[in-house]
Amino acid sequence: MSATPPTSNEERNSHAESKAATANSLFTLLDRPVSPADLLSAAEDAALPADPGERGRVGIVLFGLEGETLALPASVVRRVTPFAPPVRIPHRSSGVLRGVCNVRGELVLCADLRRLLGLPAREVAESEVLRTMVIGPASASWAFEVDALHGIGRINPGALGIAPLTVEHSLGAFVTGLTEIEGRAVTVLDGERILAGFRAALA
Repeated sequence: MSATPPTSNEERNSHAESKAATANSLFTLLDRPVSPADLLSAAEDAALPADPGERGRVGIVLFGLEGETLALPASVVRRVTPFAPPVRIPHRSSGVLRGVCNVRGELVLCADLRRLLGLPAREVAESEVLRTMVIGPASASWAFEVDALHGIGRINPGALGIAPLTVEHSLGAFVTGLTEIEGRAVTVLDGERILAGFRAALA
């Protein structure tokens, strides 16, 4: 068996430069700016008590729609961005399906959550700052507009109140339950039912 030739000074220097470049790239990544939203989310998560009572609790994303505070499980929410206007799909965009919208360079099917829930159409106001929420897996995402983003919270699904039978519109078919967060009444929606309702619009 032949002996391994000694490493030359040039090869050692090249290896050292490669390691230094890798380290610099890592430091650059760690030093990247953190958005206020990321800081808020991290602070809220860090403030949550780490005790056995937290077991079974799930995160939710709270948003406003027609004066109501609604929420979806954080597990189905991909992102929330500034409003991305929908573009109609010829001969297809009607009812719940609004078309497609460009969300950070990604074309996503756009739906009308108000119509799906049986809520009245929004009156356009130039001063309003809307948001676009994207839910579902990356391969089958849906986007819809909301009036406002209220933040995040944590709930115990087993402790949700039951929605009354007299709940208005068709909203009741998509409600998981009711809760209260910091004095705010919140209607928690079923993310999978919402996605199923959007998919039905393609039929």
